[in-house]
Amino acid sequence: MASWKLRTLAEEATSSEEDDLRALLGEGPAPFPAKVERGFKPWHRPRKQYVRDAQWSREIGILARDLKLSGSEFRYLTLPGNDLLDIRHIAETICSPHQVKLRYLGFNTAAKSQEAQQPELKSAEFSVIRMDCIHSDSEVYSADFRSVGQSRSPEWYRVKRDAPFHAINIDLCGGFAGREKSSGVPNYFAALQAILQHQMNSDEDFLLFITTRMDDDSIDAAAKDSLVQLAQQIHDTCNAYAIDFAAVWGLQDSASLISVAEIVDTGEAFMLGLTQWIISSGVRLGLKASVRSFMTYRTGYGAGEDDIVSLAIRFKPDPVIQPDPHGLVRVVNPPPAPADKICMQSRIVPRRVGNRARVDELLRAQAEEFERCIEASSKLLGAAGYDAILYRDWAMQEYEESKTGQ
Repeated sequence: MASWKLRTLAEEATSSEEDDLRALLGEGPAPFPAKVERGFKPWHRPRKQYVRDAQWSREIGILARDLKLSGSEFRYLTLPGNDLLDIRHIAETICSPHQVKLRYLGFNTAAKSQEAQQPELKSAEFSVIRMDCIHSDSEVYSADFRSVGQSRSPEWYRVKRDAPFHAINIDLCGGFAGREKSSGVPNYFAALQAILQHQMNSDEDFLLFITTRMDDDSIDAAAKDSLVQLAQQIHDTCNAYAIDFAAVWGLQDSASLISVAEIVDTGEAFMLGLTQWIISSGVRLGLKASVRSFMTYRTGYGAGEDDIVSLAIRFKPDPVIQPDPHGLVRVVNPPPAPADKICMQSRIVPRRVGNRARVDELLRAQAEEFERCIEASSKLLGAAGYDAILYRDWAMQEYEESKTGQ
């Protein structure tokens, strides 16, 4: 009887240990999950790679050279997609080759735990943060970027903590000047103004990139009126601007009264007005703007006007002593008046808009450049977990359909 009891107790102990082990390790090796094919998005088209290379990387490379950032860090504010493609691209093309640490702060609402795309974003960030040239303090912040425009909000303080930045990349799928669905959130204008205020204390040049829709459906009517008014005002008050405007749009007499809105199309009016707002905001904050380039393309293929613009502006510090309303501050060698500064910085804008790179036309006309963009996109997307072979097939199919007008 005693031996039977001992045997029973031993069996129960063994069973309990097996249960504990099974709870810890599971029932055995789990099968590998089936590979999920990830669909390609509109911003995966070769045209976007052209913008990354010919605008973003080009301007960042020039800035890094001018500031002698080799061996230092590059501070980058961005609105990355879930694959962090812009971060991967800058890391691979600029930071890694020049031994520059990329320290990024991104805003993406998908970083919130309840978002369906959160695991996808976290996986991408995990792979990116392990790259040798990425600063360990880099982060994708789970918030709406527009909230930066609310003074003393958590988002405002988060930007303030990392500012100033060497580059700010506001890469939108929608419209920078679009209709706001909620009155409880600041708009993109407020967010950008807050960022430029944080940049006032920078001792170095920095870059601003904005990618946005510019068609009528993507621009709020009141914002459109204000932007057109800004373009008209600089035309009427800055002779150098008016001369350049007349030359670009083939007007015979630059001195005659004209309506800017009647000369240019919707997209051009938007580019002129938005750039003017940025330049004027910079002058008020002690920043000097140099408009570098505009690139435009369509959201789809086929006939029609370009409805997306990507612009690049380089700023440099231009601090001023603010005027004293009481007349007690004596300034030696006073700087030009703000209106004169705005005129000088704006005079190149019409020519930059007129000479913008029309990316779709360019890639259709230059087969080698189109092939280079496909190769670069394949590599970038492959590193983000996409099938590079399927990408080439997808890109070529879309390209062939665009030629036949399908």
